[in-house]
Amino acid sequence: MQILIADDEKPARGELRYLLEQLEETAVFHEARNGQEALNIVAQQPVDVLFLDINMPDLSGVAVAAAIVENPALWNAGRVPIIVFATAYSTYAVRAFELAALDYVVKPYSEQRLAQTMVRVRQTLATQAERVEKQSALKRYVETAVSATPLTKIWGEQENKNSLLVDYGDILWLEADGKRVTMTTKAGQKLLLRYSVKELETRLAAHNFVRVHKAYLVNLNHVAEVVPWFSGTYVLRMADAARSEIPLSRQYSKQLKELIGNF
Repeated sequence: MQILIADDEKPARGELRYLLEQLEETAVFHEARNGQEALNIVAQQPVDVLFLDINMPDLSGVAVAAAIVENPALWNAGRVPIIVFATAYSTYAVRAFELAALDYVVKPYSEQRLAQTMVRVRQTLATQAERVEKQSALKRYVETAVSATPLTKIWGEQENKNSLLVDYGDILWLEADGKRVTMTTKAGQKLLLRYSVKELETRLAAHNFVRVHKAYLVNLNHVAEVVPWFSGTYVLRMADAARSEIPLSRQYSKQLKELIGNF
């Protein structure tokens, strides 16, 4: 069994690891100091069980769970790793996990409580039907819970099939070429996405992304200037080093003018 412990506090990681080592002597353990490290390890190792601290800086435990759920490339043998949330609060958070049929442990850790959790973990790993049920419950939970702790990042796929989690603020524009959709980042990377432009338009609308063409969504924070073109069309010149140009069609120019004023 491969177990990953993600917690930004080293003493908490050490305590949890020590207790779990007594309960699961043959397990292979990994540790992550924050949410991003946890995602990096999950991408590289076949993690079976992930103990996630809820309150981590940058990416919370719920946001990490959401990032894993939405990227099948991170799943072990086609299944989401079993998620066990760790929290210092035994009230509303615990109740939410119970309703979603998820496992949780409360700090300070109880050896007896962890033993019960590991019994459920072993049963879930051994029973296909139960694991599918847990996976469905996790998906349902993070779909609602992450709205309170929004994940402002999205997975992009490199040519070598490796996945990168990119912050919305680092995206310049998104482009559709037939059914293939890519995003271009500030770092100059062009990454493949698993969503349609329409889905991305809805997801990114609250983050200053605007549809400017049937094939393009742009991040207005990275638009340098609007240049008149011909027949009522325009070109958006982006603020990257190459001053890349994105077409602005007549269909979407009115909408953009309403957002940023006449140009």
